[in-house]
Amino acid sequence: MNKFLTIIIILISSKSISQISNLRVRNLSNIVYDTLVFDDNIKDEFLKDKFESSKSRLNYYRPFINSKKINKLIILKEEFSKTKIKYLGKIEDLNNKESYHIITDFTIIGVGSMLSPRGKSNVIFINKNLDKIIIYNLPMPENLPLYIDNNVLFFNYEKTKIGISISGGLPPELCLPKIGCN
Repeated sequence: MNKFLTIIIILISSKSISQISNLRVRNLSNIVYDTLVFDDNIKDEFLKDKFESSKSRLNYYRPFINSKKINKLIILKEEFSKTKIKYLGKIEDLNNKESYHIITDFTIIGVGSMLSPRGKSNVIFINKNLDKIIIYNLPMPENLPLYIDNNVLFFNYEKTKIGISISGGLPPELCLPKIGCN
């Protein structure tokens, strides 16, 4: 396939033809739109484990949810680490059953006198009731989402903008076009 062609992957559970047309109209030459659709067949023990493993961080991330601080970078410095946290806002599930607050977190471990620093990139989804959290690890800080626009979560990958919508809840792994599953 020609790499300049736009790839639109739309997995549809209950979209109308007019909604599909609107997505196509919004498509530009370097944007990939994807709707991550999940049903009860996907929700299994792995997803429960993902919620459980993230649960201990819920109280840490809750204070960053603030509608007045959308897209404002917060930098936390400690002796051997530096953390950059950004609250991107809220995205609604297309099936209108749930919404999620989105936070990005990039932490560099080994700053200061350490010669070999390491980084950790996470995107955090917290439900509207602020009682459930899922943390997805992404390979690099440039893979973190940048902003939310019209209920679409936007990422940049090389020269491609990737817009993601969610339908049917959160997955055990976040699979993004061009970036992969994490």
